[in-house]
Amino acid sequence: MRWLAGILLGLILAVSRVHGDASARSVPAVNDAGLSPQPAPAGYVFDITVRNEKQLDILLSRAESLQGQFSPDQFGRIALVLHGDELRLFQKSNYPKFKNLVERARLLDASRLVDIKACQTVMRQLDIDQSELPEFIEQVPLAPEEIQRLEQEKGYTRL
Repeated sequence: MRWLAGILLGLILAVSRVHGDASARSVPAVNDAGLSPQPAPAGYVFDITVRNEKQLDILLSRAESLQGQFSPDQFGRIALVLHGDELRLFQKSNYPKFKNLVERARLLDASRLVDIKACQTVMRQLDIDQSELPEFIEQVPLAPEEIQRLEQEKGYTRL
């Protein structure tokens, strides 16, 4: 579980290092060579596989902690590409048991802070039908290809 917390802590630190304090953004920064820095990336992508609801809870808590500190309009969204057993937690048949987690994920997605994606290849391996996941979760054919597409075509930074 500590690895998951470490990953998301790394996200917070990486975002703050890349973008700095909001109060410092009004003056364009200049690097040691006297050049303006590169424009902010289109967003960030995380390759996510968690084993249980506790790990998913930690992941969502870390993402929620970014609200108010991270502006998706200014810095892009955070794509969470899910491709493991955590997909079962989002199945409509499991909604009564995991309602809190699903609703938290829905609110994060609605706030445009995160964009949650599910790997259809893993869904088939887990015998999860496409209709069994909530509509706010975008389904993609294959997680590694989606991560690569976000990096290459959309300019996302993989963390």
